[in-house]
Amino acid sequence: MSLMEKKYKKLVKELVFVYTELEYVKEVLSQAHSDFELYYQRYCAENNVPISDLNEKHKDKVKKSIPQPKVQEVDESGLVKPEPPPPPPPAKIHKVFTKMYRMVTKKIHPDKFSNREMTPEIEEKINMFKAATESYNSMNWGKFLDVCEKLDIMPTRYEGVSALIRDEISDINKEIVNKKRTFSWRMYDCDDEECKDRVVREFLYQLFRYKV
Repeated sequence: MSLMEKKYKKLVKELVFVYTELEYVKEVLSQAHSDFELYYQRYCAENNVPISDLNEKHKDKVKKSIPQPKVQEVDESGLVKPEPPPPPPPAKIHKVFTKMYRMVTKKIHPDKFSNREMTPEIEEKINMFKAATESYNSMNWGKFLDVCEKLDIMPTRYEGVSALIRDEISDINKEIVNKKRTFSWRMYDCDDEECKDRVVREFLYQLFRYKV
């Protein structure tokens, strides 16, 4: 194994790791936003903060500062409608990934196994193809390259791909840092009510210049 290949594989592992951390942070925040909103409302009621007037006066700021949960749509039978699939990546983005995806398709497309018995090995390959397709369409290059590596599919030139991976790692780390700077995450990190109260006071001052 060449030095370039070793560095590439190390970068793929790092990319998978930061994607996993980002997914974890997003999952935490999906609940933390609601928890922050509930605590914030209770704090304002207990401390006579004129929150209704402040919210009305600064409603655009409030909307941006406390993300609202998505409303799930239901069909006529009452079942939740599935999320629409993400659009495929533009053809001009990361041509090397498109080439690698074609290699994945050539190697383990489900049509290759349509006339064969569904053994655990074939089922695993079909699941890998699904994972590769999903990660390719959503441009989750960490998962995509991880599947490629398991299939022994490597880029023809490591330098360009490694540079793309480093940029992706940098962008994801920045996104993680920004999400952890939110008031919802800061409250999630609190161990006691004194800390939570301090976060709310800072939120009120930053959003409304209101001191408690």
